[in-house]
Amino acid sequence: MAQPRRHFAVHYLLFRFLGLGWWHHPDEQDLRNFFGFYLYYAIITQVVWVIGFVGLESLDPFIGEKDMDRFMFSLAFVVTHDLTLIKIFIFFFSNRKIQEIVRTLDVDIHRFYQNNEMNDRTVRVTRILTGTFLVFGWLTIANTDAYGITQDIKWKAEISGYNSSEDIPPRTLPQPIYIPWSYQSNFSYILTFLLETIGLLWTGHIVMTLDSFIASVILHMSNQFAILQEAFTTAYSRSIADLSEHLTADRDTLDLTSQLLDEDNEETIRKYYTEKQIESAIESTLLNCFRQHQLLIRCVEDFAKTYSYGFMTQLLSSTAAICTVMVQLSQDASSFKSVRLVTSLAFFAAMVTQLAIQCFTASELTAQAGLVSEAVMHSNWERMPARLRRLLILTMMRAQRPLQLSAAGFVILNNECFLAPELEPDQWKFLLFLPDKF
Repeated sequence: MAQPRRHFAVHYLLFRFLGLGWWHHPDEQDLRNFFGFYLYYAIITQVVWVIGFVGLESLDPFIGEKDMDRFMFSLAFVVTHDLTLIKIFIFFFSNRKIQEIVRTLDVDIHRFYQNNEMNDRTVRVTRILTGTFLVFGWLTIANTDAYGITQDIKWKAEISGYNSSEDIPPRTLPQPIYIPWSYQSNFSYILTFLLETIGLLWTGHIVMTLDSFIASVILHMSNQFAILQEAFTTAYSRSIADLSEHLTADRDTLDLTSQLLDEDNEETIRKYYTEKQIESAIESTLLNCFRQHQLLIRCVEDFAKTYSYGFMTQLLSSTAAICTVMVQLSQDASSFKSVRLVTSLAFFAAMVTQLAIQCFTASELTAQAGLVSEAVMHSNWERMPARLRRLLILTMMRAQRPLQLSAAGFVILNNECFLAPELEPDQWKFLLFLPDKF
């Protein structure tokens, strides 16, 4: 099968459009990230749709009088979008490091044993994950717009019965955001509505693309550890098969019959090769496995170090979303029937899904890396010389030391992190800003 390339093609296109850098496929040998007019495009898009839009969101909870329901709803978006700036910062200033990690998974690792069927399956899974995540985001934003349109229709129906001497209630937007100009007229309202929708779409796509990309990278690393397990398991048989192929190529010289070169022909191999030659062939295969293992370990460690604060950001933003929605529900039980609650729950589900994807993929990575030790046990080590067995023992010892992704050392990302009913008391210190009632 042809060597698969461009595992992250969809993400690269989205990154370029969103102004997060001109991401290059590893086989292009192009290191430009912000060149020519694209630099100005990136600056404009980030200033307008990220700094500008998120800045207006951040002002809203603290401008004017706000009821608790709107304050908590607005605060959830403010905290999550402000923390997202940390992710964008990482992608801007660690662009080269992340691309080096991707190059390892996309190109460098293919110098060693590979299973292209498993690679292709992982690519399909990551693309389905990305597409599903984007559609879910579109539905969430569409629900927000539907809520805004419904509220505006109700507002128009309400003010139709007012006379000129009565105070008309202010017109509201679907998303709590501070607007420094008047948008009460139809024309201004439509333009402001479009501005808010585009801002939500832009920031939403940034969040969804970054998170799905990170999850895809983790899945590809997990897949490579699964392939490494297969490499160790088949190392002995592949070495014998390679020697058999050499014999087949020289069968005229050696005057061998095809019957002697049937499968499971280890006895035939030992007739024509010395123990030293067989040991050398097995050693060569195992050395490739050892190098592949070390390359993957360095890749995971570099990734864990580069994106550590990105994981911390996700943990904080998801926790903030969960807490603020719970506060909303505690304020008024009748809010279960409100349209606003639907938007809150959709946002809540999105944040939980983001955290779940990263925790579950990180847990899978740790599990697959640990299974390398078990694969070594099934590598026919008993047929290998003592010198090679010692090397296998060292590999097992390294594989038993878990490879984990952490949120800046705060917690380890795994299934337990996502499913745990509560964290340790000292791990909740960052939640002290929440109201006492919560």
